[in-house]
Amino acid sequence: MGEQRDGSVKNCVQQHPYLALVAGYVVIFFIAGAIRLAFVPGDLADAAVHTIMNTLVYWLLALFQLRNLRKTNARLKDRGQLRAYIRYPEARPGSLSGIWNQGIVTPAAGSLQFQPAVYDNLEASGRATTLKVERVLPQRWKVTGRNRKYIGSFGMYAVTVLTDHGKVELAASPESLDRLAEALAG
Repeated sequence: MGEQRDGSVKNCVQQHPYLALVAGYVVIFFIAGAIRLAFVPGDLADAAVHTIMNTLVYWLLALFQLRNLRKTNARLKDRGQLRAYIRYPEARPGSLSGIWNQGIVTPAAGSLQFQPAVYDNLEASGRATTLKVERVLPQRWKVTGRNRKYIGSFGMYAVTVLTDHGKVELAASPESLDRLAEALAG
């Protein structure tokens, strides 16, 4: 039952991100207000004014982040690209290839191009790598815990792709992995 409820809450947040943003603001408002009242002498009106000003910064930053993320995802979708993280699990221990690297994946029939990218707007950095895909293993797993290190987004799933460069793990949102599978099959 708890698993089903978590899925419905996640779906609700994905379908109504601005409503989730407002709910988060309300929760942070009450927590910040309670902390202000507990540790700073003053009346309720003073605490409310300070809490509104301080939590407004949270709301504005989250609003701009959400807007930029949607614009970037729409731009990528229009170009047939997707945001993903890639790593080479068979890389030497301590190698930078063994950690998740953010970038833009451009899938095509039987191949994919990975362009390393930085920042939330996915500014290209470094040179692109084209991988010839031999096989995509069917199993997906949720990237969690220590395995999620260097991935800034939550709710990512990963697949293992066998390529001409060896075994590659690719992490992205479930929707992006579906689009990747379609493009590679076509």
